[in-house]
Amino acid sequence: MRRKTKKTGFMNIVLLQSPLSIEEIELLMQEFPHYLFLAFTETTYRNLSKEDWGKVEIIYGNRLAENEFALADQLKWIHSPSDQLNRLCLDLIADQGNVQITVTREENVVQIGEYVLGVMLAFAKNLFKWKFLDQDPAAVWASELRDQMWTLNGKKMLQIGLGKTGSEVARMAKQFGMTIWGVQPHASFNPYCHKTFSLENFHHLISEVDIVSLCLPRSRTFEEWFGVKEFDLMKNDSILSVVGSYKIFSQAAISKMQQSTKLRGLLIDSSYQNPIPQGSLLWQIPQAIITPEVGSRPKSESTEAYRTFRYNLRQYVHGNASAMRNRIDHNAMIFDI
Repeated sequence: MRRKTKKTGFMNIVLLQSPLSIEEIELLMQEFPHYLFLAFTETTYRNLSKEDWGKVEIIYGNRLAENEFALADQLKWIHSPSDQLNRLCLDLIADQGNVQITVTREENVVQIGEYVLGVMLAFAKNLFKWKFLDQDPAAVWASELRDQMWTLNGKKMLQIGLGKTGSEVARMAKQFGMTIWGVQPHASFNPYCHKTFSLENFHHLISEVDIVSLCLPRSRTFEEWFGVKEFDLMKNDSILSVVGSYKIFSQAAISKMQQSTKLRGLLIDSSYQNPIPQGSLLWQIPQAIITPEVGSRPKSESTEAYRTFRYNLRQYVHGNASAMRNRIDHNAMIFDI
């Protein structure tokens, strides 16, 4: 039976879309007894009544359709257990302006760093091209690829985005002897970068590096952010790596990459929840390696998402919104950095 409150007649609801253990839910109930915690699977939560949607104040999850948002007129805060926000109706949330969003930062950064550097090394050593040639043994011994081998040592990499993931990629790249330039919204010290620059200086740097690595928030702010101009500025025989959404590319840039042999290699480890359309020209770029967000696997056993949510819930209850971790600006939908 639901416990009543003076204000609404019922307790306001914390909707748990993403799974938590029984022990974790019990701890939340003990610490925050004035909320009703409702846990559903992805399928069954859609049976939530209109009356209950009207009492949802907090969502722990990253799914909210437009019709659900219209019903949730008491909604004040969403905490996503990952940085995947594409299943939230972000435009409506931003327009309404009263719903806070926080996220759990990527936990599996070591795995992502290994994956990105592994593919970069494969491009440097022409491994994918050598594999193609082994269908013709005579071509292997006659190939000009022997004279086109790279060493990563001494190469210059531009790491755009220096959150946890970008910093880990920079750290591992530095271990290979590369010179690392870092870019973030505002230039500040990063222990794994030889130099750091603000985002506004990006275009002055891209033509001077051998590798460009993008680890940017998956938000509408960076949709079609990398266009023809940026592609044209890149060096010939350079490597481009993207961890996140393929939507960072403009359609014109994708078309030009598909027609060009400029890149030594292109890695796109794209969001699993937002598949690249089958008809996209990205699939026709011969030097591209496209994967469905596999860099973070195998997943670590971690409770970081729960710990961040519980910490933020304490701040929320006491009215300390500014102390909540990993907040998203509801106007720009970009991480606070």
